[in-house]
Amino acid sequence: MGEGRGVRIFGISDLHLGGAEVEERGKFGKGWGDHRATIEENWRRVVGADDLVLMPGDLSSARTHREVQADLAWLERLPGCKVFSAGNHDRWFNRVEAIRPLLRRSQRAVGGDAIGCKGVVVCGTRGAELDAGVGERDKELAALDRALELAVGLRAGDMPLYVLWHYPPFDAHGEAGPVVGRLEAAGVTGCVYGHVHRLGDWSAMAQGVIRGVRYACVAADAVGFCPIRVG
Repeated sequence: MGEGRGVRIFGISDLHLGGAEVEERGKFGKGWGDHRATIEENWRRVVGADDLVLMPGDLSSARTHREVQADLAWLERLPGCKVFSAGNHDRWFNRVEAIRPLLRRSQRAVGGDAIGCKGVVVCGTRGAELDAGVGERDKELAALDRALELAVGLRAGDMPLYVLWHYPPFDAHGEAGPVVGRLEAAGVTGCVYGHVHRLGDWSAMAQGVIRGVRYACVAADAVGFCPIRVG
């Protein structure tokens, strides 16, 4: 992927902070028992203060704006500028307009819209599973269409354009979902996603450049609880 004027771009999602789901997460494999400490250690080792970290969903198991405060405070102490969107477990993340006043200095959010950060355009929305009902799917695709339109308007020259979409854009057989054509038509640089946790599922997910767009599955346990370089 191209870089935003020299900035390094990382991705990680599905942190599932808050503690309520750690025991349940353990069914997906080792590492969840003290995953917050592992993430922090790895994050500080690889991410610098001037870097950008893209986080497509499932940041916290918190249910309300009040409950998520501790997790946002923890995230604020880590290096880099963080941009996140909602996932299916982010019950605290309602409208992005309501979320932004909660955010700390190094945090940004997108939800059916787009922002510029460190010379990079970032847009996205929660997304929908490939087998989602028509109503849910169409709602999220419409949100993505708005986000991409705004992103293209913000983009100048060869600025990188990244999309946050929580769910895999391709199925396990490599068949493209309805989001893929939209990304290609908009000239998106890359798409980061998560949601899948089991090794067998993750290994079947789309990775690398496909028809001009680079895809990266960045679910925390799939990437060893360490932000990975995506740009």
